[in-house]
Amino acid sequence: MLDGIIILLIALTLVGMPMLRLETPWIISPMRATGAGELIFMKILVPVLAVCTMLAPFFVKSEPCDSLREAVPAAGIPSIIAISMAALAAMLLSTVIHRACGAPYAVMGAIFGCQLKVNGSIDIAYAGGMVGSWLLALVLSGFLAGIFSFIFHKYSSKSGRHFIVVDQHFLAISIFATLFLVVTSSWNLGQLVAVCPVFVLGENQTSAFIAVGILLVLFILSINSINIWSSRIADSDLDAGTGHILSAMLATGVTFLVFSLPVIKKIGLTPAPLSAGALMMSALIGIAIVRRDSTVSGDSILKSIAAAVFAPFLGLLMGYCFSMILNVGEGNTPRDSVIPILALLGIAIVCVSLYLYVRNSRIEASRKEILRVREEQINSTQKSLSALEVRAETTEKDLNNKLEIKRKELVDFAVGLSDQKAFIDDVYRRLTDARSLPDGPQRDEALDEILSKIRERMYFTHEMNDFYARTEVLHRDFNMHLKEAYPNLTESERKLANLLRQGFSSKYIASLMNITPKSVEISRYRLRTKLGLSRSDNLVQFIKSL
Repeated sequence: MLDGIIILLIALTLVGMPMLRLETPWIISPMRATGAGELIFMKILVPVLAVCTMLAPFFVKSEPCDSLREAVPAAGIPSIIAISMAALAAMLLSTVIHRACGAPYAVMGAIFGCQLKVNGSIDIAYAGGMVGSWLLALVLSGFLAGIFSFIFHKYSSKSGRHFIVVDQHFLAISIFATLFLVVTSSWNLGQLVAVCPVFVLGENQTSAFIAVGILLVLFILSINSINIWSSRIADSDLDAGTGHILSAMLATGVTFLVFSLPVIKKIGLTPAPLSAGALMMSALIGIAIVRRDSTVSGDSILKSIAAAVFAPFLGLLMGYCFSMILNVGEGNTPRDSVIPILALLGIAIVCVSLYLYVRNSRIEASRKEILRVREEQINSTQKSLSALEVRAETTEKDLNNKLEIKRKELVDFAVGLSDQKAFIDDVYRRLTDARSLPDGPQRDEALDEILSKIRERMYFTHEMNDFYARTEVLHRDFNMHLKEAYPNLTESERKLANLLRQGFSSKYIASLMNITPKSVEISRYRLRTKLGLSRSDNLVQFIKSL
């Protein structure tokens, strides 16, 4: 009994720990991404449901579970050790390609490799049905995810409800989707786990509780790694809307359920253990196709497909090789030869070393990439702050200049009012004096003097000079560019260009420049000629574009 428990512990550690670290994060990460994992009762209910569901295949008669047990060669403990070592090597090497490598596929490949060594052939019907199930499961997961995503998008965009209400509804759905995914995935993978204890300790309740207890201990030991990878998956692969994540969860859960039932055999396929990572990636691909967006990157798609294909083939090869090394099926046990055991340990050490090297390289590359991105963000932020400081200083100067101009305008306006009042008072006094004079040359001389004063005032020479001076200040850039680009323009033509740029009509320009409208048109024609414009070009638009 003790030897059996030790063998079971070794086998489940070799297979169970990497499977937990590879598959569990894909089941937990959607729960975190939707926010359902933050609820206290979910933190308690999810592991309880997972354990209970994983125990179910030991107590409930299941045709898929019986088929899996029949697939394992009847070579006793040596075959279990060979399969465990082969599955471990296949999983670790497949992880080099992508995190969603399909750990269950590697285990099944190792079983078929051992079967090939012991029986001399593979059960083609069973293996073909399983491969067909794997392929169809990926298609089904992507198809269902696309449909669910379309439904959730229509609901959120056309429901007319407030986004807070929609988020609450999505949270409620995510709770159901999480529990559904946990139950279906645990049932599907639990049937694969139930194979090992039966061969080591026999088909009884004790072996079931021992196996699940070992898995719980392995899960606790792996919890830090699982949490880290769950967070990374949630932040990278599942960096999408809540509707997308819910669609992927529901599609993955339904696919797990469909391919765990014996009814799938009616279409010539085999109930098969599936990979949560592969199904989730397929669901994301389906959503990206339906929604026509980049829910998942093309590089990640290719790598996940390559890993899922590579895992069972590598498991098959490793299963056959390890079975050869341990002489599985020839009546020998691992204790019969020290050399095969040392060879296996050497291969295991090489595989683990390669895995650790690649993982550490990835972590280091990821760390460097994060540092590089952060440095770029810091540099960009510093440049933005510098630009903002320069802009703020420029804006402050402009505001001060404008305030100074407005202040000067108010002062000038007050002075102008005073000057106008003084002029009107002077004209009124002169008219009163002239009115008291008798008709004759003296009265005419006084009236001519008053008319001359008024005519002089009509030219507004001082006011116009002040107006042009202010225009020069307000439109400094335009005037400088005009002088540099067209140095042959006269002062009068530059004044005309300024007035046209400000939107004055020919009538107002004539009044301001104290010339006739006809003279304005002649001046416009000369300005157009010096600017090199044709008759079809708009003079005002050209000046405003400078």
